[in-house]
Amino acid sequence: MNNDNIEVGKRIHDTRKCRGYTREKLSELADVSVQFIADIEKGRKSMTVATLRKIAAALKVTTDYVVNGSEPFAENAGINTMLSTLSPYHIKQVEKLITVFIETINEED
Repeated sequence: MNNDNIEVGKRIHDTRKCRGYTREKLSELADVSVQFIADIEKGRKSMTVATLRKIAAALKVTTDYVVNGSEPFAENAGINTMLSTLSPYHIKQVEKLITVFIETINEED
């Protein structure tokens, strides 16, 4: 087994668990088989870029995170985690709130 595949699989597994997804749920969201998810998580298989994109989107993480483990703006990890649990509708609401907040604090300067 390739070490890179093992590391990628571990990140996918850990993120899937963090999201509360079963392998069945992730396979449904990413449109791949449950067995393929299991093989990737165990480092037995690699994947195409197209599949990587689908899995990353389903897990709500960047492809860079899946491949390299790097998280852009790691200092915002808590906020990102909170946002990742919201629906697209609620994300839009949060964006509106943040916009108003930023406008308000900029007016104070």
